[in-house]
Amino acid sequence: MIYKFMIPVVVSVLFFGCSHFNVKEIDSVARQNTDIDYSAEDLHDVTLKMVESMLKNRLFDGSIVIDVRGIENRTYEHIDTEAITDGIKVAISKSGRAKFIDSGMRNQIHKELSYQSKSLYTDKNHVKKIGKEIVPDYILVGKITSIKQRNGDLFDNFYKVTLELHSVQTGQIVWIDSKEKRKIGKRAMIGW
Repeated sequence: MIYKFMIPVVVSVLFFGCSHFNVKEIDSVARQNTDIDYSAEDLHDVTLKMVESMLKNRLFDGSIVIDVRGIENRTYEHIDTEAITDGIKVAISKSGRAKFIDSGMRNQIHKELSYQSKSLYTDKNHVKKIGKEIVPDYILVGKITSIKQRNGDLFDNFYKVTLELHSVQTGQIVWIDSKEKRKIGKRAMIGW
C-alpha cells in the first residue's frame, strides 16, 4: 500500500525537480566552466589574447585598413566564429590602431550609391560620390580546430584558433598567431 503512494511522489519529484531553473545574471567574462566544450570563457580568452598579439605588431599604427573574411570552423561543434571576429574588430577599433571594412556589405553599399546618384528624390548636395570607396590593405582569416578524446569517463578536448593577416599588395602573411585551449573533464557518476 505504501508503495502505491511512493511511486507517484517519486515520479513527481523527479519530473518537476528537473524542470526548474534558478537564474541569476553574472559578469559576461566571469569563469563559469560548466562542461568541457567550447564556451563563452574560451571565446573571451581567445579574443583577448589575439587582440593583445595583434596590437604588439608594428603594423597596427592606426593607418591600416583590414577586411575580416572570417574564421573557418573545423570542429564538430557549433561555434559562432563571427563572435570571435566581432570581438577582435571591436577591441582594435576602440584602440584606434586599425580601421575595418566589411566586404560583405559592398553590394548593399553599391546599391545605395546607385540609388543616390539616380534618384529624383535625393538632395544632390548630399549624394555620395562614386569612386571614393576605401579598399583593404590586409585581409584577416583564420580557422578553429579541435581534437576530442575519450577514455572511459575521462574527456579531453583540445581547441586551437589560428589567425593570419595577409597583405593584399604582396599576398604575404604579415602576422600570424594561434591560441590553444585544453579542457579535461570526468563524467559524474550521478547527475541530471
